[in-house]
Formats: sequence, structure tokens, C-alpha cells
Amino acid sequence: MLNINIEVESAQAHLKKGAGKKEKKSLKQHLLEQMRNWINSLLEGERDEFLGRSRYEGLDGEHDNYRNGYRPRQLNFFGLGKLELKVPRDRKGEFESAWLPERKGQDPETEAFLAEAFLAGLSTRDLARISEKHLGQKYDSKQVSRIVARASQELEAWRQRPLGGARYKFLYIDGANFRVRINGHVSRQSFCAVLGISEENQCFEVLALEMGDRERVDLWESVFRSLTERGLNQEAVELGIMDGLPGLAALFQRFFPRAQTQRCQKHAKANACRRVRKKEREAFSKDLNRIFYAASESAARVAFFSLREQWGRLFPSAVQVLERDLDSLLSFFQFDPTYWTTLRTTNPIERLNKEFKRRTRAMEVTGGEISTYRCLVYVAQTMEYRWSFHPVSQWSAVYTHNAA
Repeated sequence: MLNINIEVESAQAHLKKGAGKKEKKSLKQHLLEQMRNWINSLLEGERDEFLGRSRYEGLDGEHDNYRNGYRPRQLNFFGLGKLELKVPRDRKGEFESAWLPERKGQDPETEAFLAEAFLAGLSTRDLARISEKHLGQKYDSKQVSRIVARASQELEAWRQRPLGGARYKFLYIDGANFRVRINGHVSRQSFCAVLGISEENQCFEVLALEMGDRERVDLWESVFRSLTERGLNQEAVELGIMDGLPGLAALFQRFFPRAQTQRCQKHAKANACRRVRKKEREAFSKDLNRIFYAASESAARVAFFSLREQWGRLFPSAVQVLERDLDSLLSFFQFDPTYWTTLRTTNPIERLNKEFKRRTRAMEVTGGEISTYRCLVYVAQTMEYRWSFHPVSQWSAVYTHNAA
């Protein structure tokens, strides 16, 4: 804890020099002066401890290392401003302060603020203006890029973090395409993502982010293998919620043999409705909702038989799409009703995808895959923080689809 003692008489003398709005400025100047004096004293004491004696001891030639003046250094403290410090030196050049950040002109909090502001969507131009106005120092685009690059190492370490045998009962498997501008050209990027519901806190966690074609089963194989190598408990997984990519369900069950698969009802509904004439699509959708939002699995199957009876001859391909995946569409009924709202669809991961698209849409230019990973991981961490306040038991208030 940092304690700063301010003499009342000295502070009053500083305040009397200004009036009106200038009083706040003079108070800040006084605080900065006190801070500078305190830090310089701290550094001086640190050098005394390093040399093993106080300022005027050891002048008899018994020691082989002595004080050697000071060197100036500017340091920008987050929320305070720029300080001009006197860093002590020794004759051998061996003394290094443990308090000051090495070879940096700002404290770690300032770097963290600049990196997060950039990742959250502020441009380097906005950061230059804001930093000069509120931090007392202007950071150009190259400085911001270096700061963000240092933060990238921590973000990548988080993406590849060991899972240490963590238990996740449910896994959500999906991906997204989004458009980014790279070197002046707009292109489509695709990535795969895996979300898990932790048994420990019943909250969503982003377990995997991998750039590549999400429609390729071999890419998903590498994603699942990476999860197991990082320590995901395969035996704890009981259900995988995913879309209808051919071969994905079988691949998932090969890596997680105790798990069932839940076909995303949202994707299945869209796939079936595309095969229905627009004029009847609304009525067909209502009958479909009676299946998905039935009170039990048996009631859902009765509703399907009714739908097949009514629509089978008009739109057989639409009914066949549902019949083919019916068992997988109703897998969620085998679990506690508390989870039903979240297990029906891949909506949670779609929410993550929406945030990814929103963030990358604000980017004028990215530096390629590394920059894209940087933004995706930051968004994933932000979403995890939001999810931490909403256990799965509360998600019925977040994602609810009302059956007609």
C-alpha cells in the first residue's frame, strides 16, 4: 500500500496560488511533486540497501563500490501523469531498482489500459488523442503497436492454456465467418470455437479458438485433439451441441465416447424451413416449435408424428430433414430441465460470434492471423467475464424461445 503524507500548510500555499479551476490543477501538481519526492527517496534507500551503508558511511576506502550520482528518467503513472525521477547509480553500474519497470516509460497499469483500449476497438489515432489529454503523454501508433504486441504473448498463452483435467459436462461446437480488411483488401476469415459449461461454477468458458475452415471435419479433429492434449477430461463430457456438419457427430463421439450429440434446433429449423414454400412457412414453423418446446420427449415425438401427417405429402424433403436427425434434436430431454433452454441450440456460441463480428467490423486494417487471434481472444475473455455473472440456471431469462 502506498501512503503519501501531505503537509497542510504546504498544500494551502500551493492552492492559494490559483483560483477557480486552477485549484484542481495546482492540487494535482502538488500531489505529483510529493509522489516524485517519495519515489526518489525510495530509490535512494534502495541503493543504500544495495551498497550496505548509508550516504556518508564507507568513505575510508574499505569498500570497492560507491555512489555515482543519478540519471534522469521519465515515468508515466496511470491516473497521475508524467514524473521526472532521479534514478541512483553506482560506480560499477550494478545497481538496478526492483521498483521501476525495466526499460519502459510507463507503469504496467498504463500499458494494460492502452492495450485493452486498442483491443476494445479504439484506433491508434483515438488513443493518441486520449492519452495526451488524460495521461499526460501522447502515444503514437508504433508505441501502441509495441505495447499491444507485448500483451499478445499473454493472450496467446491464454488461448493455449492447460486445462488441467477440468470437467465440462456440455461442449458447444460451432464457428463463424467474418470479414476483415487486411492490407487494404477485404477478405472472409473463418474460425472454429468450442465453449464448455464448467461443472465447478456452471458458467460458460471458451476452451478453443482456431482459425481455419469450420466446414472441414479434419480441422475439427485437430481442435478436439488439442483439447485432450491440453488436459480436458474426456470422460466428463456428456453432450456436444453442434450443427449438422456431416461426420462431425461421429468424430465428436470418437474423442468423447461417453457423450451424446445434440443437433442445434436453430440450424435444423432453418434447414427445414428453406424447403417449405414461403406461403406456408409460418404455419410450418409453429408446428415445428411444438416439437422443440414440448413438455417432454414423448410429447415432442407425438408432435412430430402430427407434423409429418400434415406436411409430409406437401413438403417431404423438409419432414425428412427433421426425421433423419430427430433423436439428436431431442437429446436435451435426457438432462435436467434446468439446462433445456441452453442445450437446445448453439445460441451461446452464436452470441460469441456476434461479438467477434462486431469487434472486427470496427477494425480498419488488421495485421493478419496474429492480429485476428489477438482480437478474438480479447473478446472471448470479455464474454467469459460477462458470463461469470450468469450461471446456466439463469439462462432461461437470457435465451428463451417462445413456442407458438
